[in-house]
Amino acid sequence: MKHLVKTHQIKNLFIASASLLFLSLGLSSCSKNNDEAQMGTSAVIAINAASSASTGQDFYVNNVKMNSSALAYSQNTGYVNVQNATNVQFKSAGTSTVNATSNVNFAAGKKYSVYFTDDNAIVYQENDQTAPSSGKARVRFVNLSQALSAKADVGLNAGAKFISDLAYKAVSAYNEVNAATTFSLYSAGSTSVLLNLPVTIQAGKIYTIYFSGKTTATINYQVVVEN
Repeated sequence: MKHLVKTHQIKNLFIASASLLFLSLGLSSCSKNNDEAQMGTSAVIAINAASSASTGQDFYVNNVKMNSSALAYSQNTGYVNVQNATNVQFKSAGTSTVNATSNVNFAAGKKYSVYFTDDNAIVYQENDQTAPSSGKARVRFVNLSQALSAKADVGLNAGAKFISDLAYKAVSAYNEVNAATTFSLYSAGSTSVLLNLPVTIQAGKIYTIYFSGKTTATINYQVVVEN
């Protein structure tokens, strides 16, 4: 009988030890998952919007190069995942020469666009990934043209303006538009078209259209698809 009692005690002790081990492993796994969530992974698009840049640019996050090939003017990366991003830089390709640097605060789970501008500065903005309504697209505009330092207006091609007084380095709100919509750019308050934008807008897509160029003769636009 004593032998049976001792066996049961050993069995119960084994079960209790195993339970504690699994609980410990479970807590360790939860802690690891929580730590990873707190680390904060964001997704970033880097864009070279500096029309005067004579060399391509490399994009760095926390001193780590994120692009595989140099970004020429008007080129951008796809989304790159970054963790705990606190600083971004653009450097002349293949060198340690820093052309622009900025401290950033990227929220975990969010997406951002980071622009290198003609005055060797950085502009960054969150990319809102809210889906457009059925049959629509969402479009926003960014004024990165020094020629438009006195602000800009944007209108539907041969139609009414729907963005007014977009300041230099400012980012507009997103606007829902129909597929195949095109746009026109104006100096603020003017009725004379500076630039027509024969873009291809597709339903279901989210776009950023940015303006660059140092003079009115060199104003240009580029389209970045965000989704």
